Amino acid sequence: MMMNQQHARERAVRGAALLVAALLAVTPRAEAQVRGTIVGPGAARQAIAVSPLQTNGMPPREGERFADILGKDLELSGLFRVVDRAAYLEDPQTSGVTTGTIDFRDWSTIGAQALVKGKLERDGDQLVVELRLFDVVEGRQLGGKRYRAKSGELRRIAHRFADEIMLLVTGERGPFDSRIAFVSRTEGRFKELVMMSLDGGDLRALTKERSIVLSPSWSGGVRSLLFTSFRRGNPSLYRLTLGAPAPTLVSARDGLNLGGHASPGGRAIAVALERRGNTDIALIDPDGKLIHFVTHGRAIDVSPSWSPDGRRLAFCSDRGGGPQIYTVDARGGEPKRVTFKGGYNTSPTWSPKGDRLAYASRVQGRFQIFTTDLPGRDVVQVTQTGDNEDPSWSPDGRYLVFSSTRDGPRGIYLSDVSGRHQRRLTAPGGDDSSPTWSRRLD
Repeated sequence: MMMNQQHARERAVRGAALLVAALLAVTPRAEAQVRGTIVGPGAARQAIAVSPLQTNGMPPREGERFADILGKDLELSGLFRVVDRAAYLEDPQTSGVTTGTIDFRDWSTIGAQALVKGKLERDGDQLVVELRLFDVVEGRQLGGKRYRAKSGELRRIAHRFADEIMLLVTGERGPFDSRIAFVSRTEGRFKELVMMSLDGGDLRALTKERSIVLSPSWSGGVRSLLFTSFRRGNPSLYRLTLGAPAPTLVSARDGLNLGGHASPGGRAIAVALERRGNTDIALIDPDGKLIHFVTHGRAIDVSPSWSPDGRRLAFCSDRGGGPQIYTVDARGGEPKRVTFKGGYNTSPTWSPKGDRLAYASRVQGRFQIFTTDLPGRDVVQVTQTGDNEDPSWSPDGRYLVFSSTRDGPRGIYLSDVSGRHQRRLTAPGGDDSSPTWSRRLD
């Protein structure tokens, strides 16, 4: 019964004059064979072997676990196909890890074009990891890194080296040393805020609201999150600082306090506030004090997203009849319409490079993810099946995460911006929604 009441309340909030559905709704130059053929997500994938690390007195399983994490990251990138470890011809604990000690013919025999080798050892209470990327065809090292970190940070080292491999191969660092927060029912009947890295191996709950939780977004870099909760009955805006015992209240004005999104500099929060029966985009300071309203009038304006330079906001509005995407100067002024195709476009989010918006659009009764340039002329459909909502950009701008019902109950999915490479990130059963992708970790 309580579950039915919660669903009914969610549907009522989503129906708030258009739109809460919208708010619920992802170096060194390597002159070698590898770089020459990998140009971006969706291109032909390169075969890469990820050898378990030499563990030098530590359990070999730790070296295998590292290879598992790194291999999953590389597969998720859409750039690589990881060669099955069962095909490897050598013992990683006794074979070489440097150019002069590796028999590249063994790796070429099993079809590998690139190779990761390395070693792991403990130095007091720290881990020391040395890693190298090789071009198998040319038999040469493309790059390497040495990491020193606390015990328990092996997963993050794997993510950081996955980013380094993407830098060596494509010229741009990858998105794996980051976090994705979203709303999930994985631990009970209520949907709570949870967080994970891209590979999903460190999923953990962040809140115990025991209420409706909506519209999370990162604030203060990767240190805190804004979200809306009904814990007080009213949809109010809260901030959760990671590591803090509980969220703190930011804005509890009567009516909606929804879709809070911190500016790049952290000095202002854009939020949809209800006043005199209308919902407008407003700026408040980090303590919740009103700075000014950005939009005005009878239209319902929701789902604000900052441009990377902090000068403009994208938002969803029904001012033209049906919900469409607009941009406006953060100081106020006349909004400019961006989307013209489709009668229901919502949930805009600005790309890290500032050149495109991602959003959800209803197509033949289903929501699909699109991207567009700011004039609204170069429109790309990313998804095709199921209902797909709540897009969020990766910190490098090459990927999107979003919620989708393509396999049944909603889950969190990853896609490159072309839509050619898509993967599910979360396990079934969580009814997962509203993902928000952090910038790279400090």
